[in-house]
Amino acid sequence: MNIGEKIKELRLKKRISQEELGKLSGFARTYINKIEAGKIPNITILTAQKLAGALGVSTDDLMEKTSSDKSGLSDRPIDDMLSVFSTKLRQLEIVEIPVRGVIPAGNPAAEEEIDLGVIRVPREVVEGKIDRVFALKIGGESLNGDGLHSGDNVLIDPDAPIIDGKIYAVRIGGTEVLARHVYKENGHLRLESSNGEYKRLLATDVEIQGRLIYQMRKL
Repeated sequence: MNIGEKIKELRLKKRISQEELGKLSGFARTYINKIEAGKIPNITILTAQKLAGALGVSTDDLMEKTSSDKSGLSDRPIDDMLSVFSTKLRQLEIVEIPVRGVIPAGNPAAEEEIDLGVIRVPREVVEGKIDRVFALKIGGESLNGDGLHSGDNVLIDPDAPIIDGKIYAVRIGGTEVLARHVYKENGHLRLESSNGEYKRLLATDVEIQGRLIYQMRKL
């Protein structure tokens, strides 16, 4: 006997119609009809509890004789919650990103890629691009208005599109690199700091290395 047949048996024993059972349990008559007809072979624990209450039996009595493994009772909502929980735990997992070198947040300087170890960040920050992002250490105070100071580490996403006003790692003239706010302006890129002691730069020979997506303060 499946769950639909059991519900129908108990309903007829109680001498109520599908519509009356629907009103007592909070479900539409058509939904009750589909369960009894076997068109909805699995129901959730919550649905079973509501139907059992309306039929005047316990949930165990309702599920009795359907099968030894309680076929017809779906644990899907629980599975969904476990899946969400598992995904969230994965996002909170800490991953290591290599620090490739120091990027001037001051005056432009020649690029020098060196190994400065790794920084540890939540996986959700780099989900889907963990093999592409890299970290740099800030050198200088041109972005102190953004809370970025010398010694802080930043994550750079090389695939991020250019959005006016965002902070990017840029290479000027093929060799010099620095971190600046970037703006598009009449075929040029305008590079600005958030520290009034540094002048804005207008450049055409600029290569965007990537956008700053995360920062870690120096401890």
